[in-house]
Amino acid sequence: MAAVARREVDRVPARFNGWGEISMKIARHLGLDVSRPDWEIVMYERLGIDMVNGSAWTPPGVEPPDLGPATAPWKDAASVADLNPAWAEFHANPANVSFQHMVEWMRERDQRGNPPALLIKAGMMFGTMRRLRGCEQAMMDLADGNDILNYILDATEQQNVVLLDKAHADLGDRIDLFYFVEELGMQDGLMYPPGMIREHFFPRLKRLFARAHGYRYKVFFHSCGAIRELIPELIELGVDVLNPIQPGGQGMAPEELARDFGGKVCFCGGMDMQRLMPMGKPDEVRKEAERYMRVLAPGYILDYANILHEDIPPENSLAMYAADRMCGG
Repeated sequence: MAAVARREVDRVPARFNGWGEISMKIARHLGLDVSRPDWEIVMYERLGIDMVNGSAWTPPGVEPPDLGPATAPWKDAASVADLNPAWAEFHANPANVSFQHMVEWMRERDQRGNPPALLIKAGMMFGTMRRLRGCEQAMMDLADGNDILNYILDATEQQNVVLLDKAHADLGDRIDLFYFVEELGMQDGLMYPPGMIREHFFPRLKRLFARAHGYRYKVFFHSCGAIRELIPELIELGVDVLNPIQPGGQGMAPEELARDFGGKVCFCGGMDMQRLMPMGKPDEVRKEAERYMRVLAPGYILDYANILHEDIPPENSLAMYAADRMCGG
């Protein structure tokens, strides 16, 4: 959390953004027995991971409404009247979401003597829009600025309000950061015209960020791609940690980010998932990790520039975490 606040750190902190069998592959490479219930905790300790990810849980017996086809169930809707209101009502009901499962989960980690920062994930707004309407129709809705767009974005904003409020009720001050996701960038530029982002996304994000800050949680914001031109506004909106700082995009090199935004926001990520991590050598990975830490720390958290993928050799992940974490401290 010192790094999030851009204060001096004893060492550069690290995050692990992987799960399931891919995580188990790294654990096995470390010689850990993944049949043990605490294998993941031990792996985090061995790698020096300082942050854990958490998310909401649907209580037993609670069933979300059936919207029809799994892919784009509302693709052909012509107006809000054609949408199933049960979807918005379900996500606006606090009884349908819980974080109680995380109370004991966190207690097990805290009792080991090095309590990790807790990052709770919110839901996507336009990502949900694309799932419900299909990508092409969602883009048309965004261009039109129509009632269906506003209905779904308003409902997903309210869903995140419920998530924030319920997380605070269940976990209180044990939460450190809230993780908001809105994919705004492509490899070489923004995914949508900046005017549309400012009109439809930013006001809703600003309200959610303010709500998180009201609970004294830091805002962790994820957007892949070349989003350099939006970073000043994201900082102004209240972003405390910007992730995953995808390399290769114009203006996304760590030296440029440090020059323009050093001391204004904490960066998390940067380790190239397109070439370096899957195809590079462990020594290359280590040197790149040390470059990011040297340039961006103390306002930096070591992490992949996306989710850990199957094609990344465990040796490269281990080399990343074994880099000299003092070089930016």
